[in-house]
Amino acid sequence: MSISRRSLWVYPLFQIPLMCMAGCLVAAALFWLLGLGRPPVAVAIAIDLSSSTYGASFNYPGSVMYQEVEAVKAYLKQNSQQLQIGNQNQIQVFGFGGLVVPLTNGFKTDSERVETELTQVLQSPDLPQRVASSTTNINLAIQKTTEALSRTQNYCRELLLVTDGEASVSPPIIAEAKKKRVRINVAIVGAEAPQLKAAATTTKGIYVSGDVNNLEAFFTNQFFTRFNSNIKWIIFWLSGAWIALMWLLTLPLDRWVFQGFFKLEMPLAGQLSLGNAFFWSALTPILVWQFLRAINLPFFSAC
Repeated sequence: MSISRRSLWVYPLFQIPLMCMAGCLVAAALFWLLGLGRPPVAVAIAIDLSSSTYGASFNYPGSVMYQEVEAVKAYLKQNSQQLQIGNQNQIQVFGFGGLVVPLTNGFKTDSERVETELTQVLQSPDLPQRVASSTTNINLAIQKTTEALSRTQNYCRELLLVTDGEASVSPPIIAEAKKKRVRINVAIVGAEAPQLKAAATTTKGIYVSGDVNNLEAFFTNQFFTRFNSNIKWIIFWLSGAWIALMWLLTLPLDRWVFQGFFKLEMPLAGQLSLGNAFFWSALTPILVWQFLRAINLPFFSAC
């Protein structure tokens, strides 16, 4: 490789990587600022309305059920405020005990309307009887919400289930959810629920557990953020910028590092500088692929 004293800028090997790096950085900034690449999402939120979540008084302030409803409202607020019109989540809310009851009418992007319907139905005095609140049937909750989500076309299907206790989950129910591309995401109030954790893991969903006061944070900081993430596209453009940077450094490494500092012969210096660029060009996609797999974000799937 030549050690010419001409400015590096006149060489295509410097110009082209520089332009590619600038383009990738601009694309990454646009995807981050404008939210480009976010997937269309349908969310079925299933909240536990069994008597263990509220005690003697239905939806009593401070009860688990009350906090569940507040968490749903917080999710709806983020849906209306943080997502652009036309890209907001399609949301339907269900309540379950021994039976499953839709608390809102169909999947909608209008968060205000969903909240109004939810508030109205919670005031219904016969709601505890309609959901058979003396028992809890999580199998039925997953089955019914999976059926509802499977009717949404061209959307990522997310089931967000919140409950205050452990219950058995049938493997065929989980298999059916996975077959219909429904991700089971679970928030547990209280002790761990290994079977629900396994259901979330099997369908590549999220499992969280904690105090009832954490529910709102779970809904907004973890579930909403994950469902509507375009992070893989930002990683894609940044990795492209990194590869372009490695090629951009080819001539400076050759001229100033290998020939200038280490006093290497011109052919060897050129081979080392080019080898550095080829090395990172091959390794970077592998590292990105493995990282996305580790956080359950398959690159070739919109969901």
